[in-house]
Parts: sequence; C-alpha cells; structure tokens
Amino acid sequence: MLYLFSTFAQAQQFLFDSHLHYGGEDVKQFTPKQIIKIFDRNHIKYAVVSSTPNQGTESLYAYAPNRIIPFLGLYQTLGDKRDWMYDESVVARVEEALNSGIYRGLGELHIFAKDRKSPVLRRIVEIASERNLMLQVHGDAEILDEIFSLAPNVTILWAHLGTRPEPEFLRGVLTKYPQNLFIDTSVRDKQLLESGELTDDWKKLFIDYQDQFTVAVDTFSVNRWNTFDLVVQDIRSWLADLPDEVVRKLAYDNAYKLFFNEKVD
Repeated sequence: MLYLFSTFAQAQQFLFDSHLHYGGEDVKQFTPKQIIKIFDRNHIKYAVVSSTPNQGTESLYAYAPNRIIPFLGLYQTLGDKRDWMYDESVVARVEEALNSGIYRGLGELHIFAKDRKSPVLRRIVEIASERNLMLQVHGDAEILDEIFSLAPNVTILWAHLGTRPEPEFLRGVLTKYPQNLFIDTSVRDKQLLESGELTDDWKKLFIDYQDQFTVAVDTFSVNRWNTFDLVVQDIRSWLADLPDEVVRKLAYDNAYKLFFNEKVD
C-alpha cells in the first residue's frame, strides 16, 4: 500500500477506527448502509464496533463483514455500566453469545480500581484468555494491573488515553506493559489540540511508543455520529503534527497488525 503525505493525501489516509458503538438510538437513526457511507467519506477502512444491546453490532457486521471487527458488549442496558461486575448472570450471557463465533473481543468494559477484585471481572478475563479475545477497557491503571496479574498474555485496548491522559503518566504505564497494551485516543482530540497543536511531550510520547497507540472516534451517543466528520478532522489535525511513519502507524497500521496479525503492505 502506497502512502503519500501532501496536504491532500493526508486527508485521504485510511483510518482504522479502534473504538465505535452502534446500538440503541444509533440503530434507530442510522441504517448500516448510512454508517458505511459515513465510513467511506471519512476513509475509515475498518472499525472495531460494540453496542448495547449487541444486535446493533451484529446487524452492522452482517451488512459489512469485511470492514467490521465485532466486540461483544456485556450490557443489556446502558445502566449496566455501573454494576455489571457484580451480576453473575453476565458470565453465562457472554459465554452463550460467543458461540456465534463472530466476536474478536469483549467490551467496552467500564470498571475502576474499587471494583478490581470482582469475581465477574476475573471470569471475564479468564474467558478472554481462554478464547484469545481482546479486552477493551474503560478504566484506570489499577484495572490494567489487575487484568494483567490474572492473564499476562491477554491483549488490552485501553480506551480514551486512560483516565489520566497525561504524557508522563502514560509513559510509565507503557514502560510497565510494553507488549500487550494498546491505547486508543478516542474523545481526547480537543485536549490534544488544546494549544492548537500537539505539545512536545505528546509528540515525544507518540513517537517513542508509536507501535502502541490507535486512533478512534468513539460514537458514545447519536450526536457523535452526527458530528463524525468533524471528529475525524480533529484526529487528522493532530496526526499531522507527527512524522509520516508515526501517522501511518497510529492511523491504521497498528490496529491492522493487531487484528489481522500481519504487516501492512
């Protein structure tokens, strides 16, 4: 695959979105065909998608199986975010849903340090390890510690640059987990562009750990689908502050290698 990085070509750079949702109100307002049109005009070649309930993900995957990477959500309603880790019925539902064979990961899992000893979390991590599934985690660094202590070889996609999106803090976490931790940048674009461009600290972090970051929009609400194009513009804006090779990795190559287990041509 040939990449050129003129101003025009930068806008044509394929993106692999590593964190999207398509459920509930999204399904009512956007058909799968409309979602793929959004992807096409923004040059989103592949996307990791989960939903509450999971029927949204399944319908989008059925429409475009060559472009959607399905993750299995654990929630029946969005209210389940608060206490899923203490609902033992989650485990049985997850194991049954995985029988479909389409899912590549579990999540997005909302969980924080105070709940890290949850027996439900422990079983979910075991399932991920047993079935070679990734975990998409919305939580603090203590949750990463807990998961890796239970299953050192599991792969974690850590959402939103974590809960402390600070270059030096993230550097410490990445130094601790150099192999199986990947971090998405979703919903942090305005923060990254707070001064109009990436600060030197952010640039250095992305360059030093260029193999472990992925870009994402995160359609956590219907409005994010309505403003999808603007969010992508922000992503491309801060990416443009990085060297070409780093742009390629964050925008596309890292996620591609992660999910297809092969180098980008």
